Amino acid sequence: MLTNGGNDARFENKIQTCVMERCPSEASMKADIDNAVAETRTVLEQIHALAPNATISLMGYPLLFSRTQACSTLVCASQRVILNDMAEYFESKQRELALSMSASNVRYRSPQAAFEGKRICDSPEGINGVVAGPNGDGDFHHSDKNTQLCWWFTGTPA
Repeated sequence: MLTNGGNDARFENKIQTCVMERCPSEASMKADIDNAVAETRTVLEQIHALAPNATISLMGYPLLFSRTQACSTLVCASQRVILNDMAEYFESKQRELALSMSASNVRYRSPQAAFEGKRICDSPEGINGVVAGPNGDGDFHHSDKNTQLCWWFTGTPA
């Protein structure tokens, strides 16, 4: 089982940018996803070369936010839709990749069923939501090198 590409697509930066400024353009986000999927292809080819008889299961990227539940979160409804749409795009590209590499024993596995009813805004959440507050799961800290969201939101200087 392999998960690959979420960090390469800079998904965490997309969420931060959506909250602090506005969501990046769809074209920009799709370009990052396309690049991440191309890098994933390289990784899969390398694995297949080293283990030609192995079956490789590529696990997709889940939708982060509930499509049915509204909630008070730092990511507004329109931003949640955009980010979920990009997660769906990412999943479709990973699925296409696995299908194109089926001769190399690559199979696609979708995480969507496992996360259904457990996304951010669902109850219970199975994914830590974005919060601005004291240190704990899902929040952002002053010491987090790449993320200053908590301090920006609360007005505390970084």
